[in-house]
Amino acid sequence: MSIGFAMAACLGWGIADFIGGYKSRDLSTLTVLLISNGVGVSLLSAVLVVSGRPFFNDPGLVWAVPAGVTGIVSMYLLYRSLAIGTMAVLAPVSATGVILPVIWGMVNGDTLSGPALGGMVMALAGTMMAAMEKSKDKVRWTNGIGHALGAAVCIGFYFILMDRACETDPLWASMIMRTTTFILLVPVVLVYKTRGAGRPLFTTLKGHLYIILFMGCMDTLAAFSFALATRSGMLSIVAVISSLYPAVTVLLSTVIIREKLRRIQYAGVIFAVSGVGLISGF
Repeated sequence: MSIGFAMAACLGWGIADFIGGYKSRDLSTLTVLLISNGVGVSLLSAVLVVSGRPFFNDPGLVWAVPAGVTGIVSMYLLYRSLAIGTMAVLAPVSATGVILPVIWGMVNGDTLSGPALGGMVMALAGTMMAAMEKSKDKVRWTNGIGHALGAAVCIGFYFILMDRACETDPLWASMIMRTTTFILLVPVVLVYKTRGAGRPLFTTLKGHLYIILFMGCMDTLAAFSFALATRSGMLSIVAVISSLYPAVTVLLSTVIIREKLRRIQYAGVIFAVSGVGLISGF
C-alpha cells in the first residue's frame, strides 16, 4: 500500500507542479499559492469533520509545523523556477533533493545498494547536464536553476520532517502542515500587497481560478498520499518514488506547451529521472 500511495503522490505533485509553474507565468506566484493552500485547508477540514476525527494529542505532530515551513518555501521556489525557465529541465533538478531523505534513511539504518548509489551519481550528473544551455555560442546555466536547486533542498527536508510527523496520525499531520503554510502565506501576501511590489496579486482570476482550485486539490491529495505512504513504508523508498513527479511534469510540458530542449538537456533529464528511479529500487 505504501508504494501505491507514493505513486499517487508522484502523480498529484507532477500535475500540481505543472499547473503551478504554468500559471505563475501569468499570475503572482503568491496568488497561486494562497488559493491552492486555501483549498487544501478546506478539503482537510471537511475530511476531519466528516470522519469525526478526535482532536490530535500526539506531541510528535509538532514536526508538521517545520514541514509546512519548508514545504511552502519549496513550492514558491519551484513554481518561480518553472515560471521563468524550462519546466522539462527544472522539474527533474528539483527532484534531486530526494538524496537528503535517502541519506537520512541510511543514518537511521537503511542500507544503500550499488544501484542506488549509482542512481545518486546519475541524478546529480543528469542535473548538471540538463541545467546547461547555449547562449550566443557560450554555455550558461539555464534560467531558474538557482530556484530549482533551492527547492530541491527544501523538498528533501520536507520529506524528512513529514516522515517524523506522520508516525501516528497522517491526517492531522497533513492538516497541521497545510494550515502552517496558509498562516505563513497570509502576512506575506499582505506585506506584498502593501508595498505594491512586482506583479499585482489579484489583477484578474478569470480563466485561471478553476484550474488553480483543481491544482490545490491535486497538491493536497498528493501530500496526504505521501503522509499515508511514509507511515507504513520506509522513508528512503517512499520519498524517492514520490519524487518521480518530474516525469509527469515533463510529459505535460512537452505535450501541452511543447517545450524544446537541446540533446544534452534531453540526456540530462533522462539521466536525472532514471537516477531517481534506480534509487527507489534499492
